[in-house]
Amino acid sequence: MNGRRSVEDLRVTPYRRNNLRQMLRVIDGRRSGATFQEIAEIVLRADHVSATAWKSMPERDTVMRRFREGMKYVEGAYRSLLYRHHPLP
Repeated sequence: MNGRRSVEDLRVTPYRRNNLRQMLRVIDGRRSGATFQEIAEIVLRADHVSATAWKSMPERDTVMRRFREGMKYVEGAYRSLLYRHHPLP
């Protein structure tokens, strides 16, 4: 706005930014018809394993959690990222 740079929001840490990015990638994958296992192989760089082994892998829980949390943001919780806006200097 008017040639000024926006102030970086320090509440969004690199760790949280990565999680948000993964959430969007997981949601895009599911909407494209991919399975959670296929998504984990791409997004989390997980190894391809049998269906039996997949059920006990921590990557399975991570992908499913990212999907649940991401859907909350898609359904309107993204607004929570906008609260307490930092004014421009």
